[in-house]
Amino acid sequence: MMDLLHGLFLILIGLGAGFVQRVSGFGLGIFAMLFLPHFMPSHTTAAAISSLFSCVTSSYNAVIYRKNIKYKIVLPMICAALISIPIAVRFSAVVSANIFKILLGAVLLILSLYFIFFNKNIRLKPTILNGIMAGALGGTLGGLFSTGGPPAVLYLNSATNDSITYFATIQFYFCFTNLYATVMRVTNGIINVDILMYSAIGMIGCLIGDFVGKIVFGKLDSNTLKFVIYIGMSISGILMFF
Repeated sequence: MMDLLHGLFLILIGLGAGFVQRVSGFGLGIFAMLFLPHFMPSHTTAAAISSLFSCVTSSYNAVIYRKNIKYKIVLPMICAALISIPIAVRFSAVVSANIFKILLGAVLLILSLYFIFFNKNIRLKPTILNGIMAGALGGTLGGLFSTGGPPAVLYLNSATNDSITYFATIQFYFCFTNLYATVMRVTNGIINVDILMYSAIGMIGCLIGDFVGKIVFGKLDSNTLKFVIYIGMSISGILMFF
């Protein structure tokens, strides 16, 4: 049974994750995975909850901004993710907790270093092949750790012409891939009643965070917010890895 303190933590994590996602267009999974693994029963449980968080917020935003989605651009990414997600989810279900924690720590550390030092210097050409590669890598990271955003961000930043189109298209990608990953987790026996209960509580915070993020969007220095998150990623990654 969940006590009141754990429920409050879930709501606060969901609130922060939803806020970050709405302000920057991605980062929900990364933010959630900074905290969830430290008090959830397992890291696969944390990844499943984070993915369910993303299902709610990304589905909501994809519906709201559906007229701005560029389906032709995102289709190659989704097709590749359809292949890589089941493999990644299956691997996460059988790998030991210690190995999973080390892998997650390494991923968080690598992603934080990439975003701090190289993010602005790397641009992908919006080709079908690059879309497939971004989708395959994003699906792998999403299926394993619910952190599949960075490859999608890297590709869609180059493939879209304005912030609204980028936001709408990446929300559709997150919506589809996280729903699919959730189905794969169900078939692999990862998601149970407890996870659904944890997720439902945290989703309250996600929706509040998304609402607040929409209000302050454009008024907040998103670069500063991202930098703080990246520093947190690197610290959390080092702690998990060692």
